[in-house]
Amino acid sequence: MTEEEKELILGYLDNRLSASQFDSLQALLRENKDARSFLLDLSTIDTKLDDFSLSVDQETSATQTIPFSWREYAWPVVACLLVLFLCTSGYFLLSAPKIATIQSCEDAAWESDLPTTPGSELTSGFLKLRTGLASIELRSGANLILEGPAEVNLISPMKIRLVSGMAILEVPESAIGFVLETPDGYAIDYGTRFAVSVDPIKNVSSFEVIDGEIGVHHQGSGSEVRLVDNQTISIEKGIVSSLKEGEGEKKISASKVTKRVFAGNNSTSIIRNDQRDLYLADDVLLVKSSDILPSFDRRALLEFDISEVDPTQYKKIRLSLNLVPAHGLRSHLPEENIFAVYGIKESWEARLSWSGAPQIEQAEKLGTFSIPRSKQFGNYGIETDELKQFVQSGNSKLLIIRETFETRGSGMIHAFANNNHPRFAPPVLEFY
Repeated sequence: MTEEEKELILGYLDNRLSASQFDSLQALLRENKDARSFLLDLSTIDTKLDDFSLSVDQETSATQTIPFSWREYAWPVVACLLVLFLCTSGYFLLSAPKIATIQSCEDAAWESDLPTTPGSELTSGFLKLRTGLASIELRSGANLILEGPAEVNLISPMKIRLVSGMAILEVPESAIGFVLETPDGYAIDYGTRFAVSVDPIKNVSSFEVIDGEIGVHHQGSGSEVRLVDNQTISIEKGIVSSLKEGEGEKKISASKVTKRVFAGNNSTSIIRNDQRDLYLADDVLLVKSSDILPSFDRRALLEFDISEVDPTQYKKIRLSLNLVPAHGLRSHLPEENIFAVYGIKESWEARLSWSGAPQIEQAEKLGTFSIPRSKQFGNYGIETDELKQFVQSGNSKLLIIRETFETRGSGMIHAFANNNHPRFAPPVLEFY
């Protein structure tokens, strides 16, 4: 603690702080454990002096003890501090800085005290993914993809610890120096994309560079091994060993998703009555079908820029969408709602009309997916041979409709996050 900080506490106990100084003291006590201990110690001293004064008074009324001028204010402070100490874990959980955000989930099942829905902001702590995939963006800009089952400890925007399972890290220039720890060592990133696998039962940690460079440090020896593109290393029971070419696939089947392309800004919705300003929004893609009020039908149009991707190099291609809440009555929908994805080749202008939009009759059906009416969140999409062939032919424009109709009027509209959504990731093409 600095002398100025100590003087601030003494000033409070002597009841001579201004309003601005009192605000500074409150901030200091929230953030500084030593300051809280110092204040509590001073309050305890004064209490003991008070007890001593009382005992002297009882022995003789001729002698009077003058307590510190701040004594009468000490007990309220002590009471507040005790409450603070009793509630420390909960208090700091609420006020702890956010270090990451869950971007998207695919068939994810979690065991965690931290929030796990897409868009949730995360403090430091443990995340345990039992099944599925999850994409987490740290405040440093680093992107973490967990493949369940996996457990990770989020430590800071620049540091995580993989306890078990498999993860892929993509680190931009803004996060060079990012540290990923494992039970046997850690990797320092120098601007790259790399995969890590931890098997706690066999006591093996494996690192594979997909693109770029990392430095792997062995915890026992303190030595560093530099890895570049396609190089792999493992630490098994404290022993560091490089892997032969091609062996990395046996150790790390990590690069399931090796490229993601998010939907472009031209992705939009259309409505049959063309009242865009009243019934459409920029941050969501809306889909609805009704044979009761067809003028309110909506469709979504997606466009992806795949100019920097060679789709023919990938075995699988998946369209991934994040469902978000929208208005309307879910009970007025079938229990299961079927959506169809069509491939289209025509371009479109901003604020296009229903009649001016690409039509199903000229489109190619690529697949379907279903959403239970009970669901308001979740990750949905298709991964079909038709989609793969369509994209590998150089096409990347899609049309989404809902094939099932509402059973009664005012049925729910389905909404998927678009580029401007404040919490959820937009549509994405994933290349495996």
